Amino acid sequence: MRKFYDRVNWDLISDVELHAFSNHNVWRWLAAVAFEWLVIAAIFAVCLMRPVWWVWILGALFVGTRQHALAVLAHEGAHHLIVRSHFWNDVLANYLTTYPLTFTVQGYRTTHLQHHWYLETPEDPSKVSVDRHPEEWTFPMRRKNFIWMFLRDLLLLSQRAAISLMKYLWDIPGGRAPHVLRIAAMHGVAIALFAWRGHLAAYLLLWIVPLYTVTVACYRLRSVAEHSGIGPQSERYSRDVIDNLRTTRTTTGSGLSQYLLIPYNVSYHIEHHLFPSIPTFRLRDLHAKLETNEVYAANAHVTPGHRALFRELTGSSPPHETRLATHTA
Repeated sequence: MRKFYDRVNWDLISDVELHAFSNHNVWRWLAAVAFEWLVIAAIFAVCLMRPVWWVWILGALFVGTRQHALAVLAHEGAHHLIVRSHFWNDVLANYLTTYPLTFTVQGYRTTHLQHHWYLETPEDPSKVSVDRHPEEWTFPMRRKNFIWMFLRDLLLLSQRAAISLMKYLWDIPGGRAPHVLRIAAMHGVAIALFAWRGHLAAYLLLWIVPLYTVTVACYRLRSVAEHSGIGPQSERYSRDVIDNLRTTRTTTGSGLSQYLLIPYNVSYHIEHHLFPSIPTFRLRDLHAKLETNEVYAANAHVTPGHRALFRELTGSSPPHETRLATHTA
């Protein structure tokens, strides 16, 4: 039986404003998914036309960031934010995003919503990663260890993390079998088509390898940015009050780093935890609105970019100084 926790409910926007921000737009989601698949197709085409090792390495790196972008768009499906029909929400999320990435939106939803409901308490399912691999989730971390951790991901040396992630994503209500068959069929068709065209290596090197290296590294960076290194490590997963504002980080970004590492406003994580009914496309606007709120400005942990995030997580910049500098700039 799960424990009941008290929650801090922050009064930051009105119900009218919340309703306005929460409007669904399935066409915007479909356009984003179509764009990502077009980019992926273009990368495959370039690599097949230029069978040079460094082109393929760059292609694999780029594909991995777009796989992560598809996972971010799948996150919308986990919160039923694609379309109001739960059936069509899951169909669209699975066939256009999660099945190609070898997981399901239903499995993602199961543990992700528990993470929202039990954030940073002993019941938070994210605690499993910290318990099993504390050396990878204890911050601040030495710089060389931090850098080496991501290099291991990119070099296919962190399969423990990948396996743990897949287990996290496969707790599916109603059973796994139907989804396993659909995913196997989808990838079987892809393998057959690539093999028929004589490009089976492209499927393996430009899709499967990035999925378990680059995508894992992107997910790790996003995960550590969202909740790690904010307060004392001893307080993590031992809290008895759920406070979305004070246990979560928003990392701002712009340009290429935003496109490659934090697409579709996914790094506005405080905003997402406070108001999970708001689609990811509106989180930047919501952040701008909240920045004018004195309570938010005094309590929110906002980190200005990945360089500042690196300094925080490696102990060269205290988190509270980064936050205060952001709000007084």
